Amino acid sequence: HELQSANVTEMFMFTVNIGSMTSEELVFPIVVEWVKFKLLKNNPLEIDKGKKQALTSENLHAVLEGARISESGLHYRSVTVPKRGQLLLNGEILKQNSSFSQKDISARKVEYELIGKPHEDIEDAFSFQLFSKQAVSRIHNFHVLIKADVNTISLINKGLVLIEGEGELITQAELYAETLNTKNFLYTITQSPRFGKLKRINRSDSTDSNDNITTFTNEDIIGQRLMYMHDDSESTHDEFMFVAAATGGAADNSKADLNSVSVAGTFTITIQLRNDEKPVRVVDHVFHVVRNGQRLVTTEDLRYHDPDSDFNDAQLLYTRRGIQNGDLVLVNDTSEKLFQFSQADLEQKRVLFVHHGADSGRFVLFVTDGKHYTSSLLEVSASDPYVRIANNTGLLVQKGQEKSLTTANLSVNTNLFIADESEISYRVFLPPKHGALYLNDIQAESFTQNDLKNGHVVYRHDNSNNLVDKFNFTIKVKHVLLDGGATVRIYLESHQRAPTVIHNSNLLVDEGKPVKISKKSLQVTHEDNLPSEIIYKVKIAPAHGYLRRFSEAEGYYVGTEHKPVQYFTQQDLNDGSIQYVQVRANQLRDSFTVDISNGVVELPGILIRIDIIPKLIPVEVHNFTIREGASKALTEDFIKVTSSHFAELNFEYSVTEKPKHGHIENSRFPGLPLLSFTRQQVEQEFIYYIHDDSESLQDNFSIMINDTQLRKESLLRTIFINITSVNDEPPTIVANKIFKVWVGSVTEITKNDLNAEDKDSSPGELVYSVTPPSNGHLALKSSPNKHILNFTQHHINNGQLVFVHNGAMSGGFNFQVTDGLNFAPRQIFSITAGALVINMEENNDLRIFPGTLKRIKPEHLKAATNDENTGNRTITYTLVSFPKLGKVVKVETDNMTTEATNFTQSMINEGLIAYKHTHTDTISWSAEDSFQFIVFSPPASLEPQDFHVIISYDNTGRSSCLLANTGAIVTEGERILIDKFKLDASNLMVKLPESKRSLYEVWYQVIALPNHGVIIVGERNITDQKPYFSQFIVNKYGITYLHDDSESLQDNFTFAAWLNLKSKAASRPLNDTEVVQEMFNITITPVNDQPPELRTKAPNLKVLQGYNAALNSDHISVLDLDNLPEEIQYNIISGPNNGYVATAENLNLSIKHFTQADINNGNIWFVQDGSSSSGVFYFSVTDGEHRPLYKLFNLEVIPITITLINNSQLEIQQGQSISTITSEHLAAETNGKITVINYKITSPPKFGHLMIENKSVISFQQEDLVKRHLTYHMTNLSASQDSFEFTVLTSESNVSEQVVNITVRPLLKMAKDFKIPTGTTCQLGTTILDASKLANQTTSNPKFEVKLFPFYGRLVIPSHTFRGRREVAKIFTQKDIELGLLLLEVEANMTGLDLLNDSFTFVLTADNVQPAEDTFLYSIIPFNGSKVQNITSNENPSLSNSRMSTTSGQLHLGTQTEVYTLTPTKTVPRWRNKSHWGNQKSNTSAFVLDVTLASFAQQTTAQPLNGKPVAQPIQDPNSLQIILPLAFLALLLISIIIVVVLMKRKNKPKHKPLISNCPNNGGTNSPTFRPVERSPTVPAVTVTRLNTGGPSSPSTIERHNHMVKTSTSSKETSTLLYNSNQIDAEMVQHCRTTHPTLRHNQYWV
Repeated sequence: HELQSANVTEMFMFTVNIGSMTSEELVFPIVVEWVKFKLLKNNPLEIDKGKKQALTSENLHAVLEGARISESGLHYRSVTVPKRGQLLLNGEILKQNSSFSQKDISARKVEYELIGKPHEDIEDAFSFQLFSKQAVSRIHNFHVLIKADVNTISLINKGLVLIEGEGELITQAELYAETLNTKNFLYTITQSPRFGKLKRINRSDSTDSNDNITTFTNEDIIGQRLMYMHDDSESTHDEFMFVAAATGGAADNSKADLNSVSVAGTFTITIQLRNDEKPVRVVDHVFHVVRNGQRLVTTEDLRYHDPDSDFNDAQLLYTRRGIQNGDLVLVNDTSEKLFQFSQADLEQKRVLFVHHGADSGRFVLFVTDGKHYTSSLLEVSASDPYVRIANNTGLLVQKGQEKSLTTANLSVNTNLFIADESEISYRVFLPPKHGALYLNDIQAESFTQNDLKNGHVVYRHDNSNNLVDKFNFTIKVKHVLLDGGATVRIYLESHQRAPTVIHNSNLLVDEGKPVKISKKSLQVTHEDNLPSEIIYKVKIAPAHGYLRRFSEAEGYYVGTEHKPVQYFTQQDLNDGSIQYVQVRANQLRDSFTVDISNGVVELPGILIRIDIIPKLIPVEVHNFTIREGASKALTEDFIKVTSSHFAELNFEYSVTEKPKHGHIENSRFPGLPLLSFTRQQVEQEFIYYIHDDSESLQDNFSIMINDTQLRKESLLRTIFINITSVNDEPPTIVANKIFKVWVGSVTEITKNDLNAEDKDSSPGELVYSVTPPSNGHLALKSSPNKHILNFTQHHINNGQLVFVHNGAMSGGFNFQVTDGLNFAPRQIFSITAGALVINMEENNDLRIFPGTLKRIKPEHLKAATNDENTGNRTITYTLVSFPKLGKVVKVETDNMTTEATNFTQSMINEGLIAYKHTHTDTISWSAEDSFQFIVFSPPASLEPQDFHVIISYDNTGRSSCLLANTGAIVTEGERILIDKFKLDASNLMVKLPESKRSLYEVWYQVIALPNHGVIIVGERNITDQKPYFSQFIVNKYGITYLHDDSESLQDNFTFAAWLNLKSKAASRPLNDTEVVQEMFNITITPVNDQPPELRTKAPNLKVLQGYNAALNSDHISVLDLDNLPEEIQYNIISGPNNGYVATAENLNLSIKHFTQADINNGNIWFVQDGSSSSGVFYFSVTDGEHRPLYKLFNLEVIPITITLINNSQLEIQQGQSISTITSEHLAAETNGKITVINYKITSPPKFGHLMIENKSVISFQQEDLVKRHLTYHMTNLSASQDSFEFTVLTSESNVSEQVVNITVRPLLKMAKDFKIPTGTTCQLGTTILDASKLANQTTSNPKFEVKLFPFYGRLVIPSHTFRGRREVAKIFTQKDIELGLLLLEVEANMTGLDLLNDSFTFVLTADNVQPAEDTFLYSIIPFNGSKVQNITSNENPSLSNSRMSTTSGQLHLGTQTEVYTLTPTKTVPRWRNKSHWGNQKSNTSAFVLDVTLASFAQQTTAQPLNGKPVAQPIQDPNSLQIILPLAFLALLLISIIIVVVLMKRKNKPKHKPLISNCPNNGGTNSPTFRPVERSPTVPAVTVTRLNTGGPSSPSTIERHNHMVKTSTSSKETSTLLYNSNQIDAEMVQHCRTTHPTLRHNQYWV
């Protein structure tokens, strides 16, 4: 049954039966009493400084009245649970309706645990019922009293809401931490916000950076100094994490838990986005279309993105301008042009471009998101139809598996109109060999681009062992076909296992140098991959260097700092081709991250670490402090090498700057200053700094390391030393001057008058003790009447000490100074007094115009004293009587005035005091005013003085003497009313007596009309004929000025004003003194009604590559008649692609807006980015009122070039080995701004060296060439020429592969302009070639070796084997020339030519000198037969033979410039009666053979003529006795030989006539020559060979043979070759009378 809750009375009724007798019903009552619970104790539980506390019987104890029950039988049931904490039973949480017993309470098993830490006293409670088996009590409440912990933190953290890109204060309502004990909290940021930063503002007293702070306090929050500033990104959420810790008495005792005074939290920030970003172009391609065709414009051609994260890019709206070579239309309505469309139209392929006109063009597109606008150009290129493979990556398939072929593997692009990608079809004409292609699970030989896009095409491998497959296909788009192929790579299952990293060790590199990355440092392998198949992809590039790869094909490294290598293979590492190049200075470590792949599986994020050995040894130093005169050990705490790479090296520190107030010494050698010490001595603490005991408070010294073995050094490091002074110096009196004061004055004593110094004491520590002064007393300025006898130097320095004079004119006091320990000697301070006198230097009348204000200047009013120290002397004026017609005022900074009764002379000097005339009504034309004042400067003063003011209209200190002539301001093209407030001459009336003023009125006459308008009076214009109007008209109606709408800014008219009787017509008085003539000025406010005009036809700028250039008005100029240049605004719509526009003040910041004034002032610059391409920027210009002008500005980039202006051959004189290379041989110039030109030798000379100051060099500068410092030294004397290759470079450009040729100039004299007739033989003597100087220098016989023979002749010398014969002279000597043995035979076809050039090249050698190569040049002229000398007489041939002679000995040579001509001994006239063939007319058919030997020379005399070399004859007559017999025998022998030859019918070539030292020309003064011997069997004719090919010999070109055509027709110049009268009769029978048989290449002519 249910438990009862109160006393219950039960009963039962019964009857008693005794026998048959039954009693009545009886009632038997039963009273059941209610068992009562008695709560003996219900005391609140108090919790203080704890989180958990047990309930005891003292808190809660109950018993059961009326029954005995144990404690375990008495239970408590929780009706409600605590709100601030929780109940625990044996550590388990008691929930609602849970129970515990009285025994649990007695055993302290029931606990109350506090949740959180309250920052104020609070109360908690829970409800319970007592129950047992017998009864249940009513509900009771148990209270828990919780005392707040003074260290418990109350944290408010509600977060922040702000708008994108803005800043918001974090106030106490959003974030605040406090305890009961303190409100001083320091917040430390443990994680900074990602999309903004915390700033501290209004902290002018802090030296810390207030931007992006990492700590802040409650004071910053309460003072509204903490701000979060968003970075304007498109983020919607940000946060920062912090730890708030109490500072300064947060805990009430030292044992407080540190966690109780700090709390961590996360402050959340919500960002409300806004549309603040302009659309950005993300797809920027040239739009290709078929010529005169059409094509869809899609997002693959044009696409913009709006960075605002809450904006849909499909809503972007495009507006296009005019298109020159086509139109935009809707795809479903091509008849109507499309001027506006959205990006959604592009995505849904609704925009169609129709081409017509030019093949290339571009048009402007404006793009907007509804708020922001941007613009760009879409370039259109039209061409013939094409199809190109855009993507062909191949396919990677696992062996035996299949994989889809998609557009990521294979795709095409085309300029054809493709409405659907199914129109692009692929037909496989060569299927794969080791697999098959399937389309929708059906083997297929064709598919479309749409199938690829949807992944319907599958390649299925046949599970063979072939790992490479391919197939070929034909792409068809409409009528255009294109063949292509795709590769399929098969990988094994093992390829899916990642490669294994074998080696990945740290790289070690010297700063600024490269290091090879070998497989010992980095190696990755795979069991089924070759090293070349292991590919490294650089994911994160090195921060302080770059990677490069050596390319064997190119022969150089590929990869630069700006374009480093991004991919390489393990094979590259194995070959040592990969290098890391360190470039950033002062870095100790670097790293880069690579992703490694075998083509199937990627091993991501492999980190390669790099240790950098610094170029400079890193030395770390620290400052220290010592006492004056003390010493300090220089340990590693103060000097230390920080890099681990130099840990074991014992460096030597050099003291580069010694201490100024001490020295450095080794403790083992005291007193000996050191200039260097070692690292080991520092570690052993042997090195000390010793202070010199001076009074210096600071010292320093500098050290550095210079290790010659390592070739490294450190930076210069300076150690600063703070010295704590010791008071061991007495004070010193440095100033004690006679002190001059004024009688009765209070005068400040300055440090210039009295000053004491102490090297080790401050001014406040220097105390003066004085005796009472004899003529006054000392006092502080704050209490001048209080006498003092002690003060400090600090009082004097701060101007606090004064002397109050009283008594005698001279006196003083004794004083002594102490610093507390040391005393200065006692001294006397003398004081003398003098009388102060004030003088009034200026008191002049002030002249003022009525009704105005005028400043009183020093030239009007000035007082001075006899005090030389005027800077501290104040002269004061006090008004005794005031002016009657005005007042004296002080002019404030805002031109407001206040009446002044006292002022100083300095205020007058500064123009602050003025007189203001106020009583304008009572004044006549002129009046006078005055005021009285006194002047004083304590202790002196003056008697009252008067100051006079003259007030008159004649005082024209202003622009007009009239009452009003203010001018007027009118808007351009409009009118302005000129009333009496602008023009009023009524003050002229005051000149008249008041009784007559009513009879007169003021009249005006316009003397000079306005230039840009008219004056209207009533309804008429003021003209030269009617120039009058009156002041009455001005006062009542006014006059009007009407502007003519011109672009003028100023106008005026000149008028005369006078008083005119009202009874008379207006007429200007004849007396000019009665007339006032002035000018009325008019200012025109311009109206912007003229649009700006671009004056520059083609805005452009030429800029040097990599440089900056300023824009000026010559490059671009816009003129606007209505606006100043400052008001003409430029806006760059599309910036240049090769640089940016900036201002001269900040060339690093790109700008978009500027003015014409900026351009005119040279403030706008174009900063070129160094690229070689030219560019443009698209801009608009406006005056802010009219429609903008849109133009293109062209930027032409001029490349930096280096030009060789000199590169001539360097010559070395034969026999010498040194030659100077100057700027005449080698010089370069550049158009760059860096003019230092360097030359780097890339291929040095083979037979010598380039030297500067006896040092071999591989580089030099242009300055070395100019100063003639560079020389060439030939070291190998076996060469006749040398060369070196070089590169010319500046820091901006270079020119490579340049060559300087070096040749040895022979020590030889050669004739110039040498000429020889054709068909003759010339003897080359020493006048022609002479190497005698070389022979004398080397004491040898120089040799000439012919390298290139003459083309039209040959060099011969007498044969040593066969007498009388000549052989080709391949080698001849100087001796041969001197003996006249060297001959030059010339035979050239001169038909139609006057001159023919020829030459021969030779090498001249001698003992102990280098060979030298040269070329002898000469000219061949036509043979003149009439000038042939009669060497052999027609009548007696033997006579000529008997007179032949040869030269002996050496010929005498003149200088090289000395030339000669021949004087013949006898001349003969021209031959006559010549036939057409050039022979004498005769019936005889036989011919006589005429022979001339090489030794047969005609004797002539030589003389100089015209400076040209000619033949030098043989002139030795004594040799005839020997020659004549020999010549006779030779003639006989030759005759016999000729007969034999003729009998054998063999034609032998005969020698040409000998010319001794050949003639200069073939003129009339030349000797006659012997004709050339010709064949007697054929007529003497000249056959000219027809050259159908090129020239007959290359030497023709090489020797520059220039043929000069004869100006006249060909004449008969053939000479008589043979004399038929001399033919022997016996020889006629041996002569051939018939024509010989023609041979190959022979023709009859």
